[in-house]
Amino acid sequence: MTKTNLTGVRISDRHIETVTIQGGDTVTSLQEAIDCRWFDVVSLSHGIDLFVDDEGAINGSTLNLPATIIAHTLGVPAALFGTAVALGSDDASGESLSLNDEQTQLIVHALARRPDPATVERLCETLSPLPQVVDLIRSL
Repeated sequence: MTKTNLTGVRISDRHIETVTIQGGDTVTSLQEAIDCRWFDVVSLSHGIDLFVDDEGAINGSTLNLPATIIAHTLGVPAALFGTAVALGSDDASGESLSLNDEQTQLIVHALARRPDPATVERLCETLSPLPQVVDLIRSL
C-alpha cells in the first residue's frame, strides 16, 4: 500500500464521515478505522473498494445496512457487518487511492435515494435471513 495519506469515507450503521488513512502504515490505520483485527476488500464498480471487518459476521458486529446498500448499488450483492471504509482503487496496480469527487458522490447518492427496483430485490434476497430488515427495505 501507499505512503501517502488517503482520504476516504467511513461508513457505520449510523454515520458516514470523511476519514484519513495514514499512508505510512495503511494496514494499521485501516484496522483502527474499522475497529478490527483482519479486514477484507470488497471491490465495487467505479474503482471503489470497501474495506470491511473480515470477522464482522461472526464477532457480533451489527449489520451495516448503509454499506450493504452501497455494495448492492455498486454491483456487489453482499451483506456487510461492522464499520466499512471506502477508498479508491487503481485497477491496474491494485493500489489504494483517495476517493475522488465522483466516487464520493456515488456513495452519497447510493444512500440519498431509494435503490432501483432490481437493487431492492437483490437486497431482499441477500438479507432474506433477516425478515425485519427485508420489511424495512421494502418500506423505503
